[in-house]
Amino acid sequence: MSSNIKINKFCQHCGLEFIARTTVTKYCCHKCAQRAYKANVKELRLQLSKTDSQIEVKQSKPKQNPDTYLILKRWITVQEAAVLLKCDRRTVYRLIKSGRLPAGNLSIRRIRILKKDIDALFVIHKESIQKTIVPDEELEYTPLKDCYTIGQILKEYNLSQTSLDTLIKRHNIYKFQKGRFVYIPRKIIEPILDKIILNEYRG
Repeated sequence: MSSNIKINKFCQHCGLEFIARTTVTKYCCHKCAQRAYKANVKELRLQLSKTDSQIEVKQSKPKQNPDTYLILKRWITVQEAAVLLKCDRRTVYRLIKSGRLPAGNLSIRRIRILKKDIDALFVIHKESIQKTIVPDEELEYTPLKDCYTIGQILKEYNLSQTSLDTLIKRHNIYKFQKGRFVYIPRKIIEPILDKIILNEYRG
């Protein structure tokens, strides 16, 4: 049933005046209605894209580096110490148990470690180096009668070649070669070997 209403209106898309048949008509023709619909969809998509970009900017905000945060703290937990040392928590517990890493036990699962004590793990004391390492210049002129050859050590102390090599590397023992033989000063190797034998006897 057609309407007898005739209302003069201006098209909301093209702006031309037209005679509307209903009170809710907004456009002068079907083509203007389609164009207006496409324009509205395009505008909506633009608004959505702006909103998404703003959300991405908020999400991409750089987070605080946890390592930097831990470095600024004075007391840290076992887990935080493991993060700083890049190791497992069990390693930190072993360091605490052996006494190499001091820690305060407030209560059950409330162990706290002083940050400077972790830094102290990597400090090499000059005094200890001077006690353990003898200058090579002094050892170079050690008389051969005051030295062991590698073969003599293996035979006298009943060691394997692998065990002796490990011992030399672990204690940074000075050795030198003259002719076909490799020599080690007695005053360096004897205290170490005697200590090993004593520990085995006690064990």
